[in-house]
Amino acid sequence: MLMKYSISLKSALEKGASLKRLNRREAFSLAETITPEILHELGAAALANRRSRFNDQATYIFNMHINPANICTMGCSFCNYAASAREEHAYVLEEDDIIEKVKRLNPTETHIVGGLNKVWPYERNLNLVRLLRQNFPCLHIKAYTAVEIAFFAKTSGKTMQQVLEELLEAGLDGMPGGGAEIFSERLYKKHWPNKCSPKEWLEIHKLAHSMGITTNSTMLFGFGDTWPERIEHMLALRRAQDEGGRFMCFIPLAFQPGQGNFIEQGPTPLDTLAVLAIARLVIDNIPHLKSYWPMTGLETAAAGLSWGADDMDGTINEEKIAHLAGAPTPKGLARNRMIETISMAGFLSVERDGRFHEVSSLEEIMD
Repeated sequence: MLMKYSISLKSALEKGASLKRLNRREAFSLAETITPEILHELGAAALANRRSRFNDQATYIFNMHINPANICTMGCSFCNYAASAREEHAYVLEEDDIIEKVKRLNPTETHIVGGLNKVWPYERNLNLVRLLRQNFPCLHIKAYTAVEIAFFAKTSGKTMQQVLEELLEAGLDGMPGGGAEIFSERLYKKHWPNKCSPKEWLEIHKLAHSMGITTNSTMLFGFGDTWPERIEHMLALRRAQDEGGRFMCFIPLAFQPGQGNFIEQGPTPLDTLAVLAIARLVIDNIPHLKSYWPMTGLETAAAGLSWGADDMDGTINEEKIAHLAGAPTPKGLARNRMIETISMAGFLSVERDGRFHEVSSLEEIMD
């Protein structure tokens, strides 16, 4: 069947399925024409690759998102989360409320991302990490995107290295991968010119990696980007990882158009599955690939486990960023629902910690 495809595509599928590195031409050949037949072949190759790495295990984490405030001055065209201080959906959380909620939920990990504002400036965000570490010594604290690190440095008069050193001293464990959007100068200039560029995002993560900080990586897609831009983004991450990177996970983020935005519909489920499969085959050196259910929906995220993903993120109490953009997914999942979703997809659920170490398997939870 593969003989009717181009030589590059045939080679890419065969090499990707057997965990061999794709060259640049082969990587681009994967997305030349995404027909239903080719999507099936992509899925088969990505599943073979994923099974060689992880067998039939699929991980998730018991986590909690903390978004201290959504007031932001950046004005990114695609964002429905950000608000001015006067807007109806603007909010600001207080430290006592955050600590109380973490105490009540007792998550394994907190994921902290907020808006860029004067209400929660650098010192207050730094102190939040310190408070969390003091109150919850075993909590995995994953906090602040590269965009926030750049903003903290600019507004505090410190270097980005100083900011990261102080966050580490306060108790930071790792960084999320948000703010990368897509590594396209064309789209950067059009949609988010007021925050750090693709080049700066990579430089900040490289700095964090050089300091021993593990991070995630992301790619926003489905908002006017092209397949060549998506492939270039994946290859840029692969190069950064080759150069001593400490990326733990790659997370494709399906664009949520919200209401009254510049585009009416985000990517289709099939487009999302194609992105996952190609990412699994192209980015061979970032160990984990996340199927992010708040932006894809549970059904597509579960299907993504058969298109190369090995992780379903987590239970995520009260995720705000995707849902303020109109995502119809639940705002949080019970642990049992996550286990059931993974099982129905044909995989063995394994609860993990913030460093992707196993906490418990399905059998241990059920005992």
